[in-house]
Amino acid sequence: MIRVAIVDDHPIVTDGVVANLRAEPEIDVVGTGMSADDAVAIAAAQAPDVLILDLELGGRSGLDAIPGVKTASPQTRIVVFSAYAGEERVATAFERGADSYVLKGTSSDELVAVVRAVAAGGTMIPADIAAQLARAVRQPRRDRLTDREREILALLAEGLSNRAAGERLGIAERTVKFHVGEILARLGASNRAQAVAIAKARGIV
Repeated sequence: MIRVAIVDDHPIVTDGVVANLRAEPEIDVVGTGMSADDAVAIAAAQAPDVLILDLELGGRSGLDAIPGVKTASPQTRIVVFSAYAGEERVATAFERGADSYVLKGTSSDELVAVVRAVAAGGTMIPADIAAQLARAVRQPRRDRLTDREREILALLAEGLSNRAAGERLGIAERTVKFHVGEILARLGASNRAQAVAIAKARGIV
């Protein structure tokens, strides 16, 4: 029996995934949650074989939950289940410990196949995700954003000024300005608006 948990902050999505999984005789759904904290708590309490994890959760991102899940239950395999891809997002998910990445537009049969594959210790990555991961791997490390740079870029995407971003993060305005310069250089952007556009295209924000 494959023990599976699902964490997604949209109940209608969770209900659909649960219904499809429960139609499979060898799969047992052992828990559901709606937040990054729920993901870690379920991993600690249930130690599921597979955790299906959305990244766009309220509060902390599912990306932030992945290391905590792996610490709480090292044997739990993680299948990211997201509406969005983008090479940066995909690469970060795998770097933090994800075992597969499936877009929400995929068929229920493919999701079940991925669950079976990762539960057996294998790897099954849909072709579109594999292509984005390959592009990210070929990208020089110096061009990859740090976690702090991602945080600042997300605030820029909200329209915050350097001062406002600094206040939100509890850091000096000049520190934000330095990071913005690094972000522009890494993304090859000439201004903040272009950086945000590039970041959205690459799935960073």
